[in-house]
Amino acid sequence: MKILENVLYAFICIYIFILPWKQGKTTYGDGILALIMFLYIIRLVLSSQSRRKMISDIKSFFHDYLSISMSILFLVMIISVSYSFDKKIAVSESARFLSYIILFFIIKYECNYKRYIHGIINSYVFSVCFICIFGIYQYFTGFGLSPEFMKYDYTDKKIAATLDNPTNLAAFLVLALFPIIMVSIYEKNKVKKSVYLLILVLVIINIVLTDSRNALIGVAIGAIILAIVFSWKLIFIIGPAAVISLFIPRISHRILDIANSSQNVSRIYLWKTALKMIKEHPILGVGNGNYVSLYDTYVKKYPELKYPWFTQRPTHNSYLKVTSELGILGIISFVCMLIFSLLKVKQVASSAKDKFYRYFCTGVFASMVGFYFMNISDNLFFVPKTTAYFWILLAISQAIVIRESSSESLF
Repeated sequence: MKILENVLYAFICIYIFILPWKQGKTTYGDGILALIMFLYIIRLVLSSQSRRKMISDIKSFFHDYLSISMSILFLVMIISVSYSFDKKIAVSESARFLSYIILFFIIKYECNYKRYIHGIINSYVFSVCFICIFGIYQYFTGFGLSPEFMKYDYTDKKIAATLDNPTNLAAFLVLALFPIIMVSIYEKNKVKKSVYLLILVLVIINIVLTDSRNALIGVAIGAIILAIVFSWKLIFIIGPAAVISLFIPRISHRILDIANSSQNVSRIYLWKTALKMIKEHPILGVGNGNYVSLYDTYVKKYPELKYPWFTQRPTHNSYLKVTSELGILGIISFVCMLIFSLLKVKQVASSAKDKFYRYFCTGVFASMVGFYFMNISDNLFFVPKTTAYFWILLAISQAIVIRESSSESLF
């Protein structure tokens, strides 16, 4: 069964690397994720020891507040299918969330050897690196970039790499930014440190080239959090960096746009529509994923909510999306899940025996907080190519907890 275990780990690394590498809703990663689940089931069928371990792991899973909140949220999603207008999208979004839970479970309980953890982290870092290289190539050539992301009033183009739009790419990069910063600080080997610093520069360049206001907010908040939880001395780096950025037109223009009401008015209309759904369906919501399906119905019913040319639009706010679609219990379980996720990662960042893990998870913690704030103006928790990495990073932190509490070999 060791062979199957290694194969499972190898496909998880492949999944992490290849997930973003196809434009559109269907990715190569979906097929690989299905294969990972299939291999896990095969392992259970062939090994009684694996079955006993799974039973033990499930018991452990349901004794954890984070896992319980995840499970309650999934249950609310499943129940919502029964009253959803568009049952197909409700089932689809529920299945997608279940796939995150399964991926989290497999990484946490099956890939918690030290070499597996480091392999998964390296796969993630190199995935980020290659996406960034492609992003820069895309900026200079326009290759693979949709015409809708070219020729704005304030810039010639916004890069999206292979993540479908600039906002998704920006969120993907913000999740990666602070873990890479912390690994760069930790690393003492000059060659490895140089590689991490090069990747860090690529990430920063790509964030700038997305022209995402939301990313600037995520970076600023993440940087403040990092200074608070790691070292206040970072202020002497963050402060000058912030001042310098004000003299870079591409950045300063987008910073000023954060407070530009004309840039925000469309989202306000979408949020008002979500609030109207919440008012009419406060307990159960309108059904998982059904904000988009019912958007046109609501703006027809309430003409004051209509924004020119908008049809079947998303909420552009993950928290309003969950509340409008899943009601009170949905948003409570969702917020609890996010809080418990932060607490779990902070625990590893504070108490892991391995210094590398402490530094890496400190970066993950800062990125998560920035990512949470980015979800105030976008549905990033529901973009598969982006949010899958949130779950992978969270699973890595919990695999570290299991590894460091185990008496088995660290290797």
